[in-house]
Amino acid sequence: MSLTAKLKDEFFGGWTKFEALWLCFFLTIQLVIFAIQPDGWIATIAAITGILCVVFVGKGKISNYLFGLISVSLYAYTSYTFGLYGEMQLNLLVYVPVQFIGFYLWRKHMTNKNTVNSDGVEEVIAKALNFKQWLIVIAVVLVGTYSYIKLLTRLNSAFPELDGVTVVVSIVAQVLMMLRYREQWALWIIVNALTIALWIGMYSKTGDTSLPLLLMYIMYFCNSIYGYYNWTQLVKRHQND
Repeated sequence: MSLTAKLKDEFFGGWTKFEALWLCFFLTIQLVIFAIQPDGWIATIAAITGILCVVFVGKGKISNYLFGLISVSLYAYTSYTFGLYGEMQLNLLVYVPVQFIGFYLWRKHMTNKNTVNSDGVEEVIAKALNFKQWLIVIAVVLVGTYSYIKLLTRLNSAFPELDGVTVVVSIVAQVLMMLRYREQWALWIIVNALTIALWIGMYSKTGDTSLPLLLMYIMYFCNSIYGYYNWTQLVKRHQND
């Protein structure tokens, strides 16, 4: 298969009508927000590429890492301008390098056999955590959250507790994503709900927030629920691969 054909399949193949409409709806909302708030073009690009990233992750498409790299870089800058240093550090120091690591790890575990999508387009081979692994995840989240909140308090973060929980759970979810575990989506649901609260809290405290990024995380939250569903199907299809 030629490179052009592979790219066409990667970006445009394997979508159901519902998924295509879902993605178009999310992107249209961001464009409308940009028309209302044209001064927020950096946040808008971060939001659009972020939406493309999470939707592509939900589909098990490796190209999510391209969109993710653009999104997290711009989101780090926006977080810095709002004084959300935990969010800034998370995206700049963790999410940026993770895009390259994740791409490398996923590349070895893609399949076009027994796929969830009806077109046989390549998707990642997914796994599920067992009970012991879940206990390890919970322990890491609890210890990491306590430690990071202490650090953010010293750095005078705008919301150290909420910021700290969001950062640690995000990192653990990102590791589970790189390792192809379905349960990343359970953590992303928590992360997205907390991040929505973070940006709303910023508005309540300062009267200022980023509307494109707030809406982006509301969309992320919705996509996390669908992502968990789709990855459950991936696990069932790929458990014998």
